[in-house]
Amino acid sequence: MQQFTVLFFLLFSFFLLSGGQVARAQDAHFSQFSRTAGYANPAFVGLSREPARLSLHYRNQWSSVLAGQSYHSALAAFDWRNCLGLSFFSFGISAQASRAGDSRFTDGQAMLSLAYHQQVARGLFLAGGVRGGAWNYRIDDSQLAFEEQFDGIGHDPNRNNFESFDQLQRTVFGLSAGLLLYDTKAAWQIGASLLHINQPLYSFLEDAQNGNRVGMGWSLQGQFGISTDNRADSKELALQFFYRQQALFKNSKQRMASAGALWQLAQSSKGNAFYLGLYGRVGRHAGDAGFTFDAVTPYLRMDYGDWSFGLSYDVNVSPLANASRLAGAMELSVQANIGDMRDCIVCPSNW
Repeated sequence: MQQFTVLFFLLFSFFLLSGGQVARAQDAHFSQFSRTAGYANPAFVGLSREPARLSLHYRNQWSSVLAGQSYHSALAAFDWRNCLGLSFFSFGISAQASRAGDSRFTDGQAMLSLAYHQQVARGLFLAGGVRGGAWNYRIDDSQLAFEEQFDGIGHDPNRNNFESFDQLQRTVFGLSAGLLLYDTKAAWQIGASLLHINQPLYSFLEDAQNGNRVGMGWSLQGQFGISTDNRADSKELALQFFYRQQALFKNSKQRMASAGALWQLAQSSKGNAFYLGLYGRVGRHAGDAGFTFDAVTPYLRMDYGDWSFGLSYDVNVSPLANASRLAGAMELSVQANIGDMRDCIVCPSNW
């Protein structure tokens, strides 16, 4: 198994360096993808160290370029599981919000998730999950200046902008689903999901019949645990990857791929631990002539009792680095594990 995981990671790393593509899709992006797995794939809901989990995430991107109009994203999620023998149902609720730009473009989602995890062998589980809920997006056109509002002397916000906005905000229904296969003994997991299955309307200018619709996307995510001290019960090194493909509008296919490793440097007898991770992200979006090596992301994580804290920073190495001065995005995460560990599943500590 160890030889397989090393080979897989080397092949995936080769893929990253030879042509994967960066996403600019409408959903918020988090570099700490292992901490937001349930956001990309609802089958991950309930897969946690203890029966219930509260997760909070915050990300600020491009502040060195966009100043006060930079991208701000936040995610709050709570999930829990109910055991049925050695299998279990899991439930999740989440709220995500993002804001960016002069138009104060705001994107918010309130979702419910349901997953079922079936044990198919000792420590081996197969899970399936669905997520659905409300998705709202809006802009504030009073913060924008249009060509028709310039009177030859200056900008007059009271002049008609002659833009044919149908609505300045919409609320639509979003639906996603996913599958997950994982082994808690060998410490590996791999999952795939379909995103925006119902292809909801995504437009301010058109009506519900003729407007642009979000194309259905998909993602692939997983990790493989490796023992570096030759102890079978110790998988302190986790090789992790995340891939996503999305089409925001027609002929706008976008791809993102990220991979790296998380190493447990120290762990106390009480379960407190310190982790160090490093990830790389590459990709290409519609219209680019080739791939872009987008960012290098160092990551620190500390577990203390029932609490876990994460801090990462995207070092921008794309062509925008001349303007960003290598500054990309800071991301913070906090997780609280709730309940008794002695239930239907025991996850590795680095999950």
